[in-house]
Amino acid sequence: MEKINVLIVEVLQEQKNNIIDILSNVEYIKIVGEADSPDEALRKLEEKEADIILIGANAAGDGYKVSERVNSEHPEAAVIIIEEAFKEETIHKAIFSGAKDVLVYPFTPAKLVDAIYRAHELLKKKSVLHTKSTSKLKKQSHLGEVITVFSTKGGVGKTSVAINLAVAIQKQTGKRVALADMDLDFGNAALALNVVPKYTISDLVDDIKNIDQDLIESYLMTHESGVKILPANGKPQITEFINAEHIEAILRTMQKSFDYVVIDMPARFYEPINPAFVIADKLFMVTTPEISTIKNVKSALLTLNDLNYPKSKIRIILNRADSKGLIKAKDVETTLNENIYGIINYDYKTAVACLNEGIPATMKNSKFGMGKEFMDLAKNVIHDSEISADREGEWE
Repeated sequence: MEKINVLIVEVLQEQKNNIIDILSNVEYIKIVGEADSPDEALRKLEEKEADIILIGANAAGDGYKVSERVNSEHPEAAVIIIEEAFKEETIHKAIFSGAKDVLVYPFTPAKLVDAIYRAHELLKKKSVLHTKSTSKLKKQSHLGEVITVFSTKGGVGKTSVAINLAVAIQKQTGKRVALADMDLDFGNAALALNVVPKYTISDLVDDIKNIDQDLIESYLMTHESGVKILPANGKPQITEFINAEHIEAILRTMQKSFDYVVIDMPARFYEPINPAFVIADKLFMVTTPEISTIKNVKSALLTLNDLNYPKSKIRIILNRADSKGLIKAKDVETTLNENIYGIINYDYKTAVACLNEGIPATMKNSKFGMGKEFMDLAKNVIHDSEISADREGEWE
């Protein structure tokens, strides 16, 4: 195994002695030096190759600022902060300082070694990802269209609408289309597309300080349709470290890289994903022809109105429509006081098959039934987008 070189910067004497004792027993980790100030640390980084820098939380008065400086000047190394106590703002400060981890002293030998190993693996992954993506990504001169798919009622088929819309747009335009799963706790867009996530949004948030178009591309999964996917987390508890600033940075960067960005949302208003509403060019409100769902969506529309959300962005999607049912499309329009933008009729057999096989209806059969209806919905989106682009051209 290759050696992992460690530099220790302004760590308290007792902590430093313990760290040295622990690492002296690990064959693949080598302490290459110590520094008593940020300037000395930077000089040592210039002179010697260090993979991991352990920085005391109070180094030079604020170890997080030292981390930010080190990360800015030497992004090829990973910083781990050594804290004396875990505070509410610790993770937030660590993320924006560029630190890869925070260890609260005292810690076990296994915890220290594991943190160093994981930080080093993250560095290697980042290096490989950048190598693959750099200079291959075509930068756009315009911002892509953002379509946010939402409903405050669970089980209405938001994910089905989002994935089929993304695939249908890509299929019809051949342009760059991305699908972002913002149901941070329980998102299953990747599962619905039969894609096993290698990275999730939490991995991207870990590297948020370095975010750019190349970096974000490297964290996306590619579906066979050509759609790029940003999967949600596998562990809900991780989401507590994701905030609105992270989400805005991610979506703004995706908007610069893709012609279309489709966002699958959770079934609730939730502060961290608020940027998905703000950035949206279109907000698809998904309902089904059931009284409880329509009532729920009506309440959501009233909430958006109270928040002065632009009504011009809202589009009603009637999913699982049933021509033989008691509630018709016109009844939905009357109740919601909104025109229906798209209708997807319910085909139980096709829907279950698509879910079990991980194949979107638009790929299974795009000429009939649900597949065709999703293709028609995508045509409307593409048409509207082209009209908007033409108007922008006239204004220029």
